[in-house]
Amino acid sequence: MKVKPVICPFCCHRFHPNEADFRLPAPVSATKSKKNENMLLDEKLFDYQVEVLQISEREATKNATQPLSIEVEGNNAVSVEKNELEKYGFAQRVTYTLPEGKKIICEQRLCPNCHNDLPIGYGVRETLLISILGDARVGKSVFLTVLISELENNMDFASKLTFIGDKQVRETFYENYQKPLLKNHELISSTKRRKIPPYAFNFWYRYKNEDGAMEENSIDVIFYDIAGEDLRDDTGIRQHGFNIKDSSGLIFLADPTNFTKLSDLFRVTDASLIEAIPEENSNQQIFNTLYNYFLGFDREKSNIPMALVLSKSDLLSFVNLEFFGNKPENRIQHIFTDEMHQGAVNMRSMKGLNQEVRELLSYLGEESILNNALGCFKAVNCFAVSSLGKKPTIEQISDPETNETIEKGFVDGPLEPFRVKEAFYWILMRHQLLHKYENNRYTLHMPPQPEHKLSLWQRILAFFMG
Repeated sequence: MKVKPVICPFCCHRFHPNEADFRLPAPVSATKSKKNENMLLDEKLFDYQVEVLQISEREATKNATQPLSIEVEGNNAVSVEKNELEKYGFAQRVTYTLPEGKKIICEQRLCPNCHNDLPIGYGVRETLLISILGDARVGKSVFLTVLISELENNMDFASKLTFIGDKQVRETFYENYQKPLLKNHELISSTKRRKIPPYAFNFWYRYKNEDGAMEENSIDVIFYDIAGEDLRDDTGIRQHGFNIKDSSGLIFLADPTNFTKLSDLFRVTDASLIEAIPEENSNQQIFNTLYNYFLGFDREKSNIPMALVLSKSDLLSFVNLEFFGNKPENRIQHIFTDEMHQGAVNMRSMKGLNQEVRELLSYLGEESILNNALGCFKAVNCFAVSSLGKKPTIEQISDPETNETIEKGFVDGPLEPFRVKEAFYWILMRHQLLHKYENNRYTLHMPPQPEHKLSLWQRILAFFMG
């Protein structure tokens, strides 16, 4: 069986799944007095913790002191089940024989470069790496939290989303993101500058094929949330956002309350919205950083699909824009409506939304953000989303840790998100993982073929042959 290379979600090292290392479970010793015998400092994991996560050597030593890690290739103490190799093309578990003869089954697979735990079943299915980008306070963490919630029980493709990553990361994500927002209806605080662990999920879904018949597929999706401040300078993006250049798709959120024309209208029509307006607009600075990061050497546009998304689009209903009153009668009003895609990507709706957002950016004098995206990426599609579906309220509360008065955002009642999933669908469609429905047909997206460039001798020969 031919095995496809995979990429580590943590360090973005590319390797074949059969190159993964394994870690022995603890305890591995037969006697209690020797239960820590195989607890050693894992130097690869230690280096990742210090150099990438930038934590103290003392803390890194504590985290990297783990049971023995083993390499499969060339290790006489390791045996691999033949049926696993025949089924997957690589081992998902191995048997390790200790010096005293005791056999241990090892199922904890590691990246051979950084020795972080690989997600369950990693390498069996196709994997997409999706990075959520945008300036501080545009709502990236809120968007990601709601997107994951929407995909968990999704009627569009009867999909299920299952967490397959580290248990501690799962618990942290629930306590810091899902519980406050989805259960307590509290807005999530801005992400601090640091390397945020990847969130690994398995996405199982049903879709319609070329004949309109239902089929099913299962892929692994790795989501990355990156602090807005880390996207503004070359050092921050290389240190905490190095996964961007290896992403399968990018979702760039732009906050419309940051647009000059809208922020002036918000101040007039609803004073409470002033609190939602960021202090500065760093979109240009972020795109400059992305340009240097992606194009600093070869000066070619990136092939990574870029979804340019207007966040908080429900707030547009609180301002009187002539743009919305002057639409042609035959144009569907897309921004404020949700869409059911029903087994395939509805291209009529998606194209209408893309066109409408582009017209809105032009009307507001914000074409530069689209031009910046088009200057960096070959495939750009525009979207408008609302992760909350309603205007939050800002209250003054006492911080239980410092007793200082702080501002806290709350949502009255359940969230009412709309169009949150479409940028994700578009990325899947670009990778031919979803069919598109257009002109009464179900088809796969066909990527544009690269232009054939003639060599110098071919051009000379063509010239003389007319």
